[in-house]
Amino acid sequence: MRVGHFTGPEARAEYLRAYDDAVATLPRPRAADVGTPHGTVRVHTCAGPPDPAPLVLLPGTGTPGAGWSSVVTHLTGRRTVHLVDPLGGPGASRQEVPLRSMADVAGWLRAVVDGLGLTAFHLAGMSLGGRCAFELARRSPGGLCSLTLVDPVNTLDRVPFRVAALAVGASPRAPRPLRGLFRRTLGSDAADPHDPVARVAALGPESYASAQPHPSLPADADLRSVRVPTLSLLGGRSTVLDAGRARDRAALLPRGTAEVWPDATHALPAEHPERTADRILAHAARAERAVEAGKNGEADRYPAAGRS
Repeated sequence: MRVGHFTGPEARAEYLRAYDDAVATLPRPRAADVGTPHGTVRVHTCAGPPDPAPLVLLPGTGTPGAGWSSVVTHLTGRRTVHLVDPLGGPGASRQEVPLRSMADVAGWLRAVVDGLGLTAFHLAGMSLGGRCAFELARRSPGGLCSLTLVDPVNTLDRVPFRVAALAVGASPRAPRPLRGLFRRTLGSDAADPHDPVARVAALGPESYASAQPHPSLPADADLRSVRVPTLSLLGGRSTVLDAGRARDRAALLPRGTAEVWPDATHALPAEHPERTADRILAHAARAERAVEAGKNGEADRYPAAGRS
């Protein structure tokens, strides 16, 4: 097995220039490199109030943590935000050991959380980042206060065959028209090409050969095993899942709620940044209130699985 790598020095230089421009859109980012068993992970921290538990955000396929930029500006007034560049994908993280399974993904993510010294945190992931976030919640939930899944791939519904087949368009060896078709299928090609975040997302598949596990759909028992309060935000026009099926399957999560946004595509956070931030913050606050209620001897008021 291999590790993720840039396709050449020129591609790396062009990508990192675009990467720096994307990071510059974040509110006062502070960079840190965190060691893990599979390589060094770049994390950008955008400081917020010191008291509430911080948010850890995982981006989608082929995008660094700065892919959350439009949402982060609505979050930092309430909480500190840590943005992670996933191992094996384009960004400033440096993979050194192959990732052989989703257990390895949960392992490096746990090492990042521990390396940041987070004893309590909220986790949100979009697309593949949602699938990775789910894996941490399933395998190593220590300190995790809440989980938000934003149109997650292969988590609540299987990615349709047509879309999975087009995933070859995420490879730098794919013809440019195929890469464009893949982005359009995901709903990410409608962004302003001059936007720094859109540019770094477009350059990722052209510049970097990713080496990340292809996750399978979790079993029903896996969903039932996750006890963390979980919010699923689903695009009604998503191409990676059927929103109705995903919402129904989210009911297997013991402390889960699911929302379908009828007009949203897979690019839900980019289309609705303020609304996405509001839902993440409200979910985190609600989960914390449920914990406090339990400490005071009250019943856990966080709802069982629900839908909207």
